[in-house]
Amino acid sequence: MLEQLFKPKSIAVVGASSDSLKVGNIIFRNITSSFTGKVYPVNNKNANIGGFTAYKNLTEIKEPVDLVVIVVPRDAVPGVMKDAAEIKAGAAIIITSGFKETDQHGADLEDQIMSIARENNIRVLGPNTIGLITPDVNATFAFADVKRGKAAIVAQSGGLGVYMLNWAQESNVGISYFISLGNQADVDETDAFQFLSADVETRAIFSYIEGVSSGQKFLATIPDVTKRKPIIFLKGGIGKTGAAAVKTHTGSVAGSMDIFRAAVRTVGGIFVDNIEDMLNLAKIVLSAEPVSNDVLIITNSGGHGVLTTDAIDKEGLNEIELPERVKHDLLSVIPEQSTPRNPIDLSGDADYARYNSALGMVKDLDCTKIVIVQSLPMLTCSDVAKAIVNYRGKGVIGVTMGLDQNAASKLLDSVSIPAFIFPEDAVRSIKYMVDRPNPIKKIRTVEPINQAKDLVSGKSYIKDFEAMQLMDIYGIRTPAYAIAESAQEAKSKSDAIGYPLVMKISPDTPVHKTDVKGVILNVEKDMVEQAFNELNYPRTIMQAQITGAEIFVGGIKDPVFGPSIVVGIGGIYMEVIKSLSYGICPVSEDEAYQMIKESKILGMLTSRNRDYDINSTVRTISKISNMIVDLDVKEMDINPLMVNEKGAFAVDVRIVF
Repeated sequence: MLEQLFKPKSIAVVGASSDSLKVGNIIFRNITSSFTGKVYPVNNKNANIGGFTAYKNLTEIKEPVDLVVIVVPRDAVPGVMKDAAEIKAGAAIIITSGFKETDQHGADLEDQIMSIARENNIRVLGPNTIGLITPDVNATFAFADVKRGKAAIVAQSGGLGVYMLNWAQESNVGISYFISLGNQADVDETDAFQFLSADVETRAIFSYIEGVSSGQKFLATIPDVTKRKPIIFLKGGIGKTGAAAVKTHTGSVAGSMDIFRAAVRTVGGIFVDNIEDMLNLAKIVLSAEPVSNDVLIITNSGGHGVLTTDAIDKEGLNEIELPERVKHDLLSVIPEQSTPRNPIDLSGDADYARYNSALGMVKDLDCTKIVIVQSLPMLTCSDVAKAIVNYRGKGVIGVTMGLDQNAASKLLDSVSIPAFIFPEDAVRSIKYMVDRPNPIKKIRTVEPINQAKDLVSGKSYIKDFEAMQLMDIYGIRTPAYAIAESAQEAKSKSDAIGYPLVMKISPDTPVHKTDVKGVILNVEKDMVEQAFNELNYPRTIMQAQITGAEIFVGGIKDPVFGPSIVVGIGGIYMEVIKSLSYGICPVSEDEAYQMIKESKILGMLTSRNRDYDINSTVRTISKISNMIVDLDVKEMDINPLMVNEKGAFAVDVRIVF
């Protein structure tokens, strides 16, 4: 039925108006000026709209109607939907606002509308949308003239969607589809992405998302979309996914943006931090130029070369070493005072011929070539742009800086070569593109181990020693430990563990033991009784004291994407440092490795010639992620997971089910 929404053969506009200042008039004009199929204006007061015979209601139209565009007051919309059902329309775009986004009455109206739509198989875009633009029709109240192109725009914000349309016009990008999702009462972002993945005119999808309608649907569907074409995500709304948890650290560090970013990485999308980065990235995504992690700089300004080198280093890209043959060739082009190396400094007196010759010498190198020009009296940006055009398809990117930079950029844009004003923007865009992750489909098969089910059954949380037992069941190593309820029992059990010991209070409910001074370190044999009495608690847990790197592993059940995991540098300063990486459970060992790399744990495990057990860390994180799925964990943290040469050990564990 989405065919009738996106590729209608006939359209009725309910609320079409003769008043040029009204939305109903603008939409009707946009449709009639762009659509070659049949258009039916519906207005119960005027007999004629813009030279078209108007109908009092939909039921007066005796010919098939694929798509109904609704621009009437909200209380009238359910009646229009009933008429749409009667004439067997296949789809509706509800422009009208004032539904669930406004008040309870609006929410009730939206429920009525969707009940009618579901009962009659009518697909609905909106309500509260600015409309839809396809290659065949402009059914919006935005711009009348829209340049056609290869970019699809999917937006949950009408205002930001219009801005993105304006950008597509001004930048000469052009669009294939523009989809304003509105309230997503029916057609949601995943439906839109799935439809666009099969559209031959669309090369890439750019989306502004404030929330995902169904996390499970998103995770199951989008990997197939990103295998076909890139999706670039910009997210609004950075609040937390719910009230901060008090029993674990995880609730205080896991926000909706963090989990959304992890979900985008999982499905193979590209997450950008701001709209400027999105618009810059579009230049590369929609171009004909291949880009890679290896970068070569060609410039007529040493300072610009240095700034670009700094940006390459900051973003973790690779500044290539020139082959000897290329160095030899460049000696015939560059001035005597210059050295043939990367960046290639053509000097301030470089002209078109020098740029063109240098590009010819490096054109076949397998790398991205950032060509920078600072305009000078003897050289314009446009001169260099003309040289760059000669090497289209060779991985060239232009950075034009100076008096005619806009004209030069337009020249490069016209042949689909990326053009930037600042080298840092070019480098950051390359980084986004080369870091595009491979899509992964999450298979969540719940297979809890029987012993684990028995241990947690009917409990909202478990005691610390039960958490240690749970770790053992899942093959997650723990330090040797024992429980004691008297000083005498502590003394009798401590020898089997070995010294020094860590002694902690062992409460029935999860608490942060350090916060309540419930931990004593470096306990030797003659100190056990004193330590037990000092803790002054009914029960203590004694553990072998392990040294190593402290890692944090947390679990949370995200309200949108479900079981999720977070890892980072642990210890008492974890919430201050917040060097964290997030994943959607379960995570494979490859994903776990990327998480410890992203969170800088990997550097901590290998710094100062440490030989800490990386493989054990990776395996442990993967096992924990499976446990989170199996046992429907609501919140969990292991802080610390202590890692040394002998492996990874869960030292302190709090879990809420």
